[in-house]
Amino acid sequence: MKKIVCLGDSLTEGTDVDKNYTWPALVANELRVEVLNRGIGGDTTGGLLGRFYFDVAQQRPDIVLIMGGTNDLWWDLDLNSIQANIFTMACQARYHQIAPVIGIPPPLFMPAVQTQDMLGPVAGFERCLQKLNHLASILMHSAQTSDIPCIDFYHLFLDRQGEVIGAYFLEDGLHPNKAGHRAMAARIVATLRNLFYPNMQNAAD
Repeated sequence: MKKIVCLGDSLTEGTDVDKNYTWPALVANELRVEVLNRGIGGDTTGGLLGRFYFDVAQQRPDIVLIMGGTNDLWWDLDLNSIQANIFTMACQARYHQIAPVIGIPPPLFMPAVQTQDMLGPVAGFERCLQKLNHLASILMHSAQTSDIPCIDFYHLFLDRQGEVIGAYFLEDGLHPNKAGHRAMAARIVATLRNLFYPNMQNAAD
């Protein structure tokens, strides 16, 4: 494996975190492969799909890690549309002989979110949180039934009692801090090594 593209929104771009400490950069350092960060803050899965050919297919990576949906839910977009966009990208990846991996977005840390002066979800936070939980479930189920690897960041950001781990978030409660990015990178590295171990060995030699 020589190249990975990370396609997503601000959770991939790394809002307010030095680019060297974002999870795509940490993965690149750990695996010693080229990792292209194609995260754009505020983007929806429709936006990801619209730029998939240029940002992913034309780059000819071995793997694409696709993660989105949080911004869609902010605008109360339909879960079926989000799911369709993500799995359309996975199908396009396979068509271009790129291995797709689906990232499950992390939750929100509401104690911090509620202190911020920001434009909230159009349908309110309660509905957004419910749909985010549901999105995590349906993406994991669909990935399993479609034989597409997925990396579950949603439950990674929960403690044993099912509470969101605030220490993984910036003050806004929306975006991972350095600790959150480190946790995400560690989960990605472990997953990719498990899935693509022979190529990992070749890349490290």
